[in-house]
Amino acid sequence: MNALESRDRENWLNFAAEHLAGSQLSFQVQYWGINPNHYDNPLHKHSFYEACYVRDGEGIYQDYDTEYPLRKDTLFLSKPGILHQIRSESGLDLCYVAFEIDESNSAAESVANYRELLDSSNCIRYEIGETPAALIWRALVGHTRQNDWLSDLLLNSTAHSLLLSLCSAFAEESNEERTPPPRKTSHHSLRSAILYIRDNLSADLSVKDIARYMHLSVRSLSRLFHENLQVSCQDYIQREKMKRAVHLIRHTDLGFSEIADRAGYGSVHYFTRVFTKIYGMPPGKYRNS
Repeated sequence: MNALESRDRENWLNFAAEHLAGSQLSFQVQYWGINPNHYDNPLHKHSFYEACYVRDGEGIYQDYDTEYPLRKDTLFLSKPGILHQIRSESGLDLCYVAFEIDESNSAAESVANYRELLDSSNCIRYEIGETPAALIWRALVGHTRQNDWLSDLLLNSTAHSLLLSLCSAFAEESNEERTPPPRKTSHHSLRSAILYIRDNLSADLSVKDIARYMHLSVRSLSRLFHENLQVSCQDYIQREKMKRAVHLIRHTDLGFSEIADRAGYGSVHYFTRVFTKIYGMPPGKYRNS
């Protein structure tokens, strides 16, 4: 498929499959994309979900500070508020869709179940070539070849089925390149707490504030982190702050006062003291090295 043909199909998808209505779940699509030569994009985040299907090629998907290899028949999901990036030296053949749940036209229970499965799962699946998600995605691209009212109805229905299939794709457990998940009963709560911490690192986070947001007691929140991650909630916050600071030092030209602020440290002097204690050198020397 050449670039011009891909652009025509991408435009038709954006025209005919923008709002996807269903009896239980409806979706608002931000954009569709078909790019046979996708290389790099900058680190960024969205307020919506973005699912990508690798039809061919190799590359890297970075989800915060975790890097995942990309290859043919890989499906990955960028979640709201998550800093991410796609990189490839040789180019990737990608299909992608950015979407939100249309809560006003969906059943509340279905919305909660869908979001819980997407948010509590891993962000990447390998070897999906024969799964419903991949089969539907390939069929969807094929439907854009004929532009008539009947084809549009079929395309819209297929697109809706694709977004539903993502739920089952990421809900399934995969043993490949996956760390052991937290206990099932606490998985969603832990994931929600982690997302809240990551999205609010620049704030003066406290365990008490997070517990209040999660509608948990401080004791329950602390137990959640200890039992699943073998680390205290406070230590996890400190670790995430430092990861954010290291990333900013390595990949930006921001001053250390700004970095300290974005990483949630009250002052650049306190940040420097903590950084030096952990890495054995001050931030300036770390950047120069």
